[in-house]
Amino acid sequence: MSQNIQLFLIILIFLEIFELFWQRGKNFRDYVGNLFYFYKKGVIFFILLHPSLYFVIFAQMSFQNYSFLSSLLILIKFLDISFKMSLMDKIYKKKDLGAFAPLLKANYPLSIGIKGAGLIIYPTIFFFAFN
Repeated sequence: MSQNIQLFLIILIFLEIFELFWQRGKNFRDYVGNLFYFYKKGVIFFILLHPSLYFVIFAQMSFQNYSFLSSLLILIKFLDISFKMSLMDKIYKKKDLGAFAPLLKANYPLSIGIKGAGLIIYPTIFFFAFN
């Protein structure tokens, strides 16, 4: 693996840690509330708080790697942000909890595995896509 890819992987890990810290919450209700705190400041601001998406796009263009895995990584990150925005819209604007009602009402704690899933999944896909 070249040094550039190693550096990019380390930067991606730090960006994922940043996202992990601002999306914190002890339980699902706190997690959603924290997401909404930033979402209500503005949709653009909320999207900008996901720098790993832009970094992966930059890496894809820098290495001119338009493989299936690198494109899949961008798609997954985009769908993640879209799902969070849809969740915020559904819960706070439409007041329709839908399938999330049991999770919000039961107040289940979030495990470290759920919280850190992006920290494992995204760098792993990045490693295989760019290596």
